[in-house]
Amino acid sequence: MSSSDGTGVHRREEMIKISEGLALVAGPGMEKDYPTSKIAGGLLIRKDGEDLSEEGVGFGLPVLKFGDEAAFPGRSWHNLRMEGETAVVEIGYELNLVSRLSLGDRLIDIEGLCRVKGRVDRLHRDHRSIRRAMDFGSALFRRALSVETRLLEADPFGWARVVHTISPGGAILVRARCWPEAEGCTEVAIMNEQGASGFDRYIDSEGLDLSGEEIGSWERTRADWGGFADPGRHLSFKVWRAAGAELFYGREVKPGRLAWAGLSQVAAMPSGEIEYRIEVGGGA
Repeated sequence: MSSSDGTGVHRREEMIKISEGLALVAGPGMEKDYPTSKIAGGLLIRKDGEDLSEEGVGFGLPVLKFGDEAAFPGRSWHNLRMEGETAVVEIGYELNLVSRLSLGDRLIDIEGLCRVKGRVDRLHRDHRSIRRAMDFGSALFRRALSVETRLLEADPFGWARVVHTISPGGAILVRARCWPEAEGCTEVAIMNEQGASGFDRYIDSEGLDLSGEEIGSWERTRADWGGFADPGRHLSFKVWRAAGAELFYGREVKPGRLAWAGLSQVAAMPSGEIEYRIEVGGGA
């Protein structure tokens, strides 16, 4: 396990060993070639020196929703301290990235169109029956017009602090708190994602067991916990539902754009912390 030089705030990478060959990484992590690479991620899984996060944003990544607008973290700083054999990683986030559409090299800076995109994203999340048609139409639209999504820096929409208490063996207690700076925050999501190539099997406490495209891109579950397994590496992670939150799971793979698998805690803007646990370890 790497150690910090005191209790100061750091931007360099810190590695927290879970077991032989398995670690969690806080900090810059690996260079990524995805549209979401600007996002300042949470804790990433590394196995035998290999980064398994791909496009996934890691564990404990806060997102603020303002109606149909979402704000993502573009900057972060972290601190690692040891309490006996327990590692405590505190990550601060500035939520200053927003999603915008671009046509070729030109930004489509039309407020109404951006609102439409936000509503379409919400329909995609909430209505499974029309998802396939929406995905097909979106793919045709993007291909015909070279339309893509870009993350751009803006004035901060808010701030967040996420504390990960990591016990030997891979049990993680996550405590997240957000402070919106802009008015009208309606929802907070805490993302927990790793890469899709290895983590291609979904399981949960209600006995659901799905693989590959069966999993879907954004599904609500009433299970107490959901998780993803990487059968080839005998590795899995499980995320327990936070009190007062809804739990969603999903997985998407689209070459060059999407490669994530994970779960999200979604709740109305809370006045206090969102607390839940994660387990990282052997196969399911």
